[in-house]
Amino acid sequence: MDIIIAGAGRVGFRLAKTLCTKHNVTVIDQNEDALNRLQESIDILAIVGNIENPKTYDMLIDRESDLFIAVTDMDETNIISTLIADETIRVKEKIIRLRNDFFAKSSISKRLGITASVFPFYLSANSVKLLLDFPKANNVKRFNHCEQKLISVRATSSISLEEIISNRVKVVGIERDREFFIPNIYETTQRDDLVYLFGNEQDIRELCLKLEPQMPTDIQNIVIFGADMLGVEIATLLSKYNVHIKIIEKDIQKCKKASNVLQENVTVINSKYGEHHLFKEENLENADMLIATSKNDEENIIKCLEAKEHKIKKVVAINNDLEHYHLMHKLGIIAVRGPKTNAYYSILEKISSSSIVNQRKYCGGKGVLMSRKIHKNSPLLDTEIKPLNIPNSCSFIIKNEKIEDFDKKFEVNEGDVILAFGSNEDTDKIEKWINSL
Repeated sequence: MDIIIAGAGRVGFRLAKTLCTKHNVTVIDQNEDALNRLQESIDILAIVGNIENPKTYDMLIDRESDLFIAVTDMDETNIISTLIADETIRVKEKIIRLRNDFFAKSSISKRLGITASVFPFYLSANSVKLLLDFPKANNVKRFNHCEQKLISVRATSSISLEEIISNRVKVVGIERDREFFIPNIYETTQRDDLVYLFGNEQDIRELCLKLEPQMPTDIQNIVIFGADMLGVEIATLLSKYNVHIKIIEKDIQKCKKASNVLQENVTVINSKYGEHHLFKEENLENADMLIATSKNDEENIIKCLEAKEHKIKKVVAINNDLEHYHLMHKLGIIAVRGPKTNAYYSILEKISSSSIVNQRKYCGGKGVLMSRKIHKNSPLLDTEIKPLNIPNSCSFIIKNEKIEDFDKKFEVNEGDVILAFGSNEDTDKIEKWINSL
């Protein structure tokens, strides 16, 4: 594909590096230094210019592009750039990154002809919100194709997978000592393994009690450090539940703004982060969950470690840089994708998905899941299909809520869902298999 990326910040930079291996990529930004850094490491066409200026697109007028992606930090800039791209060059599809979730509730994106919108702040906040439903989980993913969920939980002891696996729950990955693999049924969990369970949520809840007995079974008291946009977004979502929330923020102006937005639903406390006695003075020690929302990973890690010293068991850090992902896990901190990382993965998943196949990444991008639902007009109806045959991968078929091992030829029926799990390195092979069925 011919892809144009408007914005060479962290998200645009990562997208360009990933997409240029398979596609022709053009990156537009007025920051010449950022573009030079990109061109030093990868093969792209760089255009220096203001993406809100129609003249910037002059050299692209005679080209037809498959995809235009606007990923700057400014909503207005992204919206204007998609409008200009529509007027000046031929673009088949447009993906836009937006901070303000007002646009998610309005029809503006549709009226502008935008193919897909990504709301990274909401995605990060929603990842935290899902932990209320699954207090013992590290991460929860929901899907459009099925009711089953993908949930990761940290193992605190050795349990044979034969005790876990059934036709309602499957183990689709283990992260151990920074390595990810798809286990066989004879594998045994080790302490501190991050185990990925796919299946019925009630069954997974019961398994979580076995795998992680130390985490709280219910979350009532929550502390959020940081009243920036993300902290307020998280508090807004969590306040819809019957929970008590305190936000700690050192900037008095941010405190006032947060108080105006959240009203009486949340207690906003102005305090310097460095005051260690804050945990006792404000009774934060009784929290069931603490969430550190800074843009600085080191600051989030330190705040979570302080919370652990005060016996808060469930600590969550926003993970802005993948380099700190493994450190957070090693320290027993739940790592939730930050907005920029969420934008990156969400856009990649939208590009890789189609009307037939959905693609998701998990385990910090090390694992990949692809799903395909059999609709009433599917060419696969009443035909036998062959299973996936790739090492370190697994495949299943969901039939009438039962998850069947796809280890032999199957005849599929309307409503069945085909699933394939594997390592990120095998994405192309899995994609080829599921698309060629």
